[in-house]
Amino acid sequence: MKNTYFLNLIILFSLFSGASFAQQINKGNNEIGFLKTDIVKKLNTPSKIWINGGWEIKSDGTRVWKKGHWEFEEKTFQQKSEIFRSKMNEKNRV
Repeated sequence: MKNTYFLNLIILFSLFSGASFAQQINKGNNEIGFLKTDIVKKLNTPSKIWINGGWEIKSDGTRVWKKGHWEFEEKTFQQKSEIFRSKMNEKNRV
């Protein structure tokens, strides 16, 4: 009696442990899709840079004070594609 109870217990344990350690569905393509859209959104937004004030010298030698200001810079298509390619080719390093 003890042997059958112990055998049934082992069988049940093996069935449940097999289900709990089973492989999960590979969601790699979906995660890459979301990653791609996030990267593209970030690349398409212009970068905002603060330029400090300073003296600007004109061609005739006079100086003009230029105040600090925000400057928006948009990347070219080539720059965007290089950044995107490098982000997608990043490999996990241990």
